[in-house]
Amino acid sequence: MPEYSNYYQPQLTLPELLFRAAEAHSDTFIGYVNEDGSIIRQSYRELLAEATSAAAGLQNLGLKPGDKLIIASQGNRGIIRLLWGSFLAGVIPTVLQPPMTFSGYNPAVMKMLNVYAQLGEPFIFLSDDVSCYGELPEVKVKRSSDLDCSGSFIRPELKPEDPAFIQFSSGSTGDPKGIMLTHANLMVNMDAISKGLDLKHSDSTGSWMPLFHDMGLIGYHLTPIYCAHDQYHIETIDFIKNPGLWLDLLSESAICVTGCPNFGLALVLRFLSRKKTLPDWNFSAMKAMLNGAEPISVQIMNDFVEKLRPFGFRPEAMMPVYGMAEATLAISFTPLMQDSVITAFDSTMLDIENKAVKVDASHPNARLLSGVGKALNDTEIRIVDGNDQPVEEAIAGHIQLRGGGITGGYYNKPEETAAAFCNGWLRTGDIGFFFEGNLYVSGRHKDIIFKNGRNYFANDLEVLACSLEEISYGKICFGGTTSRQTGHDKVIAFLAGSPGDKATETFRQLRALLRSNLGITVDELVMVKSNEIPKTSSGKLQRYKLMQRYLAGEFEAQVVRLP
Repeated sequence: MPEYSNYYQPQLTLPELLFRAAEAHSDTFIGYVNEDGSIIRQSYRELLAEATSAAAGLQNLGLKPGDKLIIASQGNRGIIRLLWGSFLAGVIPTVLQPPMTFSGYNPAVMKMLNVYAQLGEPFIFLSDDVSCYGELPEVKVKRSSDLDCSGSFIRPELKPEDPAFIQFSSGSTGDPKGIMLTHANLMVNMDAISKGLDLKHSDSTGSWMPLFHDMGLIGYHLTPIYCAHDQYHIETIDFIKNPGLWLDLLSESAICVTGCPNFGLALVLRFLSRKKTLPDWNFSAMKAMLNGAEPISVQIMNDFVEKLRPFGFRPEAMMPVYGMAEATLAISFTPLMQDSVITAFDSTMLDIENKAVKVDASHPNARLLSGVGKALNDTEIRIVDGNDQPVEEAIAGHIQLRGGGITGGYYNKPEETAAAFCNGWLRTGDIGFFFEGNLYVSGRHKDIIFKNGRNYFANDLEVLACSLEEISYGKICFGGTTSRQTGHDKVIAFLAGSPGDKATETFRQLRALLRSNLGITVDELVMVKSNEIPKTSSGKLQRYKLMQRYLAGEFEAQVVRLP
């Protein structure tokens, strides 16, 4: 197998990629992990055969190159078959979260209906067992078993600059943006990922991330095919029910590369805390566990590393990274097998003056942030002020990107596309800075809370709140607004639980904690159900959705107030 540095050809398309992997490496496979831990292997040659059959079925359905298709079914193997059938036929797919039900309030259904309308009402592939599909017209709903795969598949001519895939943003159900990615975008970013991780044919990846998320699809399915190495996939729901399934896979299959954002690490830690005895795991083969939630929770990351260290997990294998769907996937990596760069900054200087000033971790205003490394090949990063003018190192500002892996824009949204770019640079919406050569992402611009003339990032408040025994990660989030009555800034906390005496006492403790540590007063606590805290497919909190409902008065009966 030639090294990837000699293997990269920017003129490749996805179908050519699969043909190359299937023809050159008959021993390479996808391992589908069942709920009981057993693994079904599918060689890349078998994938090509299944995908070719599906492509013939899509052509028999009347689909032509450039047509759109929505895949919203359960089961990784079925999704992958339809996905590659689409690629081979030149059909442009998008993969969405499959709704568990089409009744009641269901964000997945809302998003599907909006995407369906945006894409011009294409066919939607649902799971075979779905019998009710709400407002979707029956003629547009298909199942994989419906395909007539008879006859020969006619391979279309595709070019690298052709659209290959549309990745819909996870941020909005009401008006999601379709991120258009060409074959060339994908090749550029996968090559950069391969170099950043030093991927070889002998490596293997293991993932529980859903295929409707860019990390699960591009990072742990397409990139392994680009590098022609083995890949394993656990159904996301199986991981959530039993995180030990992932740990077993990492150990038993000697997985080299995997990934887990903040909420996944927290889930694993809770799982391990409930276990009296643990298996004799061996994680010594791991060279990179990508932690890409933004910003990264230093506490959770450190706790996870210490918990797995007795099983051969090397601290330098924990790799803080930065990425987003508009950049295809990856933007910056911590250098491979180097310790994470954790730095304490003066939070007052950072929040008020936008200056990154290093302090000792014991400093009363210290805020620990993890660096996310340096830009990958073909990606440029700059930090700018509010007028899009570049700022110096150690000055916080807006993160902007450009490069061959950056999307050309949003599908059928020219105004949003124009607003997203500044002279060829993509506006990420993230706030960050460079310090001693490393990029730091401090938060999302839309998650900034204003109080007493100072900026606070919601995630910083959440990390501090989780130091209370009664509050766990992912169960609390913060938002800010301005009181219509007084005109004063207000800080709102949302906590999973029920109103009552216990909630009142928790609110007292929370208010005292934030006052003593940050000098900020939480004005109201809103008790919500756990499933009312909205998250993206990678587990990032969608705070603005709770604030929208709060401002609409939906939570009035659930508000806890103190004098």
